[in-house]
Amino acid sequence: MAPDPGTVNVYAAMRIALALLIPVGIAVRMSGMFRGEANLNLTDDWSPGPDDHPETPVLTPLIPYDVKLISRFLETGETLEGCARAFFFPPRARDYRFGAGVSKYPLLVAATSRRMLLFEVTVLKVHRTCFVPYEQIAFLDPPRPGMFGTSGQMRVGLRSGRTYQFKFLGPLFSPEGMQQEQRMAAYFRGIASRIGSPSAADRAAA
Repeated sequence: MAPDPGTVNVYAAMRIALALLIPVGIAVRMSGMFRGEANLNLTDDWSPGPDDHPETPVLTPLIPYDVKLISRFLETGETLEGCARAFFFPPRARDYRFGAGVSKYPLLVAATSRRMLLFEVTVLKVHRTCFVPYEQIAFLDPPRPGMFGTSGQMRVGLRSGRTYQFKFLGPLFSPEGMQQEQRMAAYFRGIASRIGSPSAADRAAA
């Protein structure tokens, strides 16, 4: 028995409508994700990185190279207190690549005796930098100890009005990397205790 032409047309129309609605729904969700807070995770005004960059090691932990990279930017008498790789949370639009999901670890974070150092990186190539003296920080939610010694999320608001939020997952198979991350997290917790924990209203005004 042949199918009713009217039923076939209805099913065809439903398939077409579904095919059109799915990308629209995805676009709406993605636009909401990227819109977020106006001043959250903006890096366009960071300083350009150096033209030269180290060669990328193959099948080698990056921690020694990260420490060496950061050391190039330390001031006289300034000491590195810890560092770790991180990713912006929520991700920026530029962190998405078709076929690759979210670009992994586009951020290198360091705690020094004077400043918080932020490097936008691709492996060891520094694209942009943002160096923040601690007195320019309005509020700081430091990383808290997480599962297996990882550090989780960090949120920092600057007196300029910018806010950065990112996550650490911890290099679980690198004892040196885990030690660096834990030292960094502990140092930021000490900085946060000096700055204090302002209310949500204070943060919004910062």
